[in-house]
Amino acid sequence: MRYAEAVEAAPPGSDRFQARDVARLSTAALNLLFEPGPSAPPLEDVAAALAHEPSALYQVASALPPARGERLLRLGQRPVAAGERVAAARRLVRGVFWFLAYELAAELWDRLAAAEPVAPGLLADLPADGVRVLDVGAGSGRLTAALAPRAEQLLAVEPSPPLRRLLAERYPCVWVVAGVGHRLPLISGWADLVVSCATFGPDPPLGGDAVLAELERCVRSGGTLAMVGPEEPAWWRERGFELLTYPVPEARFDPELEAFFGPPQPPHRLLVKRL
Repeated sequence: MRYAEAVEAAPPGSDRFQARDVARLSTAALNLLFEPGPSAPPLEDVAAALAHEPSALYQVASALPPARGERLLRLGQRPVAAGERVAAARRLVRGVFWFLAYELAAELWDRLAAAEPVAPGLLADLPADGVRVLDVGAGSGRLTAALAPRAEQLLAVEPSPPLRRLLAERYPCVWVVAGVGHRLPLISGWADLVVSCATFGPDPPLGGDAVLAELERCVRSGGTLAMVGPEEPAWWRERGFELLTYPVPEARFDPELEAFFGPPQPPHRLLVKRL
């Protein structure tokens, strides 16, 4: 999702974050968040939002490649009107909401994943029995919980340290590693099934053709690539995926979750491609 679209679509829980919270993200998350591309926050927004937060601005700049970090610090020296600072801070926390939620509100995210079950028929149709499975963007284990008992081996790749800790604690039989969709730490052709839930869309660096190529690289010849509840299904169908739709399962929501994340959206669409 592009930054401007993320700003528009941010859940109500974005109001609970402040611009300086961006500096609390891990270095890996900041590097991923600010990789150049349409999903990345403009450095101008970051500099304006953190104009009166020099320590937070320096923290973010220190996590970036030197040239981009230096540019951010130079932008931070420009005078910013109070109204623009407030507006930029609002855009920033809305545009990076999901990064903030994954790392700074991991327990709430975990509750959301449990409250929004994947359609049972969709899970049953994933060809995971007795094979090697790669779960990319595994979160706290929404798919892992269902697939680990069926798979011969399961490797869960997740960039967020808090979510990786939850995965490792809950599923000691699963290999849990850090990684991102466009740079997967795996040899080519390792997996019989590569699956991801509500993680990738068409916009780089967190989606697009580079991510698709990396996901396909990890699938053996004759294997399956499955995207559960992805953004913009039409983009994937143009690239050879078949769209399957299942009955929407009942969400187990509570008022706190809905106030933070908005209305429930249980995953019930599957895009599948045989390699």
